[in-house]
Amino acid sequence: MLLTAPIHSAGVEVLSRVAEVVTAPKRLSSEEELATAIRDFDAVVSMGVEPFTKKVLESATKLLIVARHGVGYDNIDVESATKLGIWVTITPVEELFEAVADHAMALLLCLIRRVCDADEFVRSGNWFDNPFENRVFVGMGLRGKVMGIIGLGRIGSRIAERAKGFGLKVVYYDIERKVELEKKLGAEYCSLDELLKSSDIIIIAVPLTEKTRGLIGRREISLVKSSAVLVNIARGPVVDYEALVEALESGRIAGAALDVFHREPLEPNNRLTKLKNTILTPHIAWLTEEARRAMAVAVAEEILRVLKGENPVHPINLSVRENARNRRLSVVQP
Repeated sequence: MLLTAPIHSAGVEVLSRVAEVVTAPKRLSSEEELATAIRDFDAVVSMGVEPFTKKVLESATKLLIVARHGVGYDNIDVESATKLGIWVTITPVEELFEAVADHAMALLLCLIRRVCDADEFVRSGNWFDNPFENRVFVGMGLRGKVMGIIGLGRIGSRIAERAKGFGLKVVYYDIERKVELEKKLGAEYCSLDELLKSSDIIIIAVPLTEKTRGLIGRREISLVKSSAVLVNIARGPVVDYEALVEALESGRIAGAALDVFHREPLEPNNRLTKLKNTILTPHIAWLTEEARRAMAVAVAEEILRVLKGENPVHPINLSVRENARNRRLSVVQP
């Protein structure tokens, strides 16, 4: 089986009990590279950046499962995988959701309290030379402010829990109203436009789908308060890149904290990197020791189930069962 990038040793240990584990020597960013790399493997662990297109999947005649190390699967052509009889699984472990929610709050606090700018001010010696200039780091307080969460799912709901601890009022928008969660979290449901108009803090926590791609564009940003900030820990393309950059450059919105981008890795000279009203992290919201271990073990266990002829626990394409059974019979030698 192939790992497209290294995973926690706990997961490798589980996999090594039943098969040879190979780690790709470099990022597999093109269809040609990926198709060549996975051609002889029956299982592959995806880190979410490799292009598992129809062409790539059709070339992998021995492949039984693409096991996603994470929960986003927009890099995988699930429809083609299902037709071919290939399982697609994710790792929705609690440790992952907790880690991303923690990071969302960390990004928010760094942004509104200008933590990175202040750290640079101290390290550069500017504080010593200009002891009263520390007063330029005026921040935003949280108590009594409105946090609007777009997507009250497994991550959004955990962000809401943390928000209540800071004394924030929580409103949310989702494609379906979640009454029980509202009661539990003390959150209020509203339309997307109402959320954008009323929120001091906007959190993006929806998966990337055809419906959410470009969900926040120029029209939506025009509704936002000029004093508001945006935090995106979901997927970059949910927000229109050009519209966001223009709003940040012009001061149309106060700031943005981003862990995900329209293209990754973000190029060094990107306009976002030139802005002082941004906090940028390299898609690490999930990256804690606890989450790495739990996800690696979960992804390994899913692969083991499929290799043994069992159904996985967290499939994206449950309807593939019959096709997967037939494919396995044709691929696995008796």
